[in-house]
Amino acid sequence: MQSNSNDEGPRGSGKGPLNNKGSGVNNSPVLALIPARSGSKGIPGKNMVKVKGIPLIGYTIESAIHSKFVSEIFISSNDNLALQYGKEAGLQLIRRPEEYSSDTSSANDVVQHFISVIPKKFIEKDPYIIYLQPTSPLRTSDHIDHAFEKMIDAGLHKLVSVVEMKMTPFKAFKLDDKGNLQVLFNENMTNKRRQDLPQTYLANGAIYIFKVSDFIKDREFPSNGSYPYIMNELDSLDIDTNNDLEILNQIL
Repeated sequence: MQSNSNDEGPRGSGKGPLNNKGSGVNNSPVLALIPARSGSKGIPGKNMVKVKGIPLIGYTIESAIHSKFVSEIFISSNDNLALQYGKEAGLQLIRRPEEYSSDTSSANDVVQHFISVIPKKFIEKDPYIIYLQPTSPLRTSDHIDHAFEKMIDAGLHKLVSVVEMKMTPFKAFKLDDKGNLQVLFNENMTNKRRQDLPQTYLANGAIYIFKVSDFIKDREFPSNGSYPYIMNELDSLDIDTNNDLEILNQIL
């Protein structure tokens, strides 16, 4: 992904509302939801921190803008700067109440609020939601489109992007009430060769796709039975610390 260090906005900004985006899939709209609360402890103002002249959130906005499947793009935030930036890029704005914007607020809370405030014309068509966190700036529109295509081809309507785990959890321990080791799974697994254990994957936070009806059923992100969109370690970079920002600057 190349960027101009003098560019102050996401590519595609300044062209008006994005209402001429994709029409969805099988009459179901595809709604991109970008969560962007203020109050990050690790990196203050993280979503609006400039990387190569573009706010971190701009890379995620760009990926949604260029996706061929996305019908509408929404930003959910309690941050006036992020909302203004989203408005200038043509996004639909969801001002998130503080009760859904605290350190203890979950992604489930964000989606629950989103579903409660978007127009009924969307809900009635049981739209897909593509949840795109700004902390995954190396996830591109190509990733989004490829993931969506693979999910549809598999006959599924939910997806989680994942990355292969380097360390297997089957050899992991926890401490019991006495402070002694206790296996997480089966003790004989801790003595097996790593090659003989199942490959495991970790959600990388880059892409979640599900239908509104899937979420409403259990009031949480569906995961079991989801299509696994496997991404490499580099593209799975999650921005949580200043060191992560330094790595991102070196990559771009």
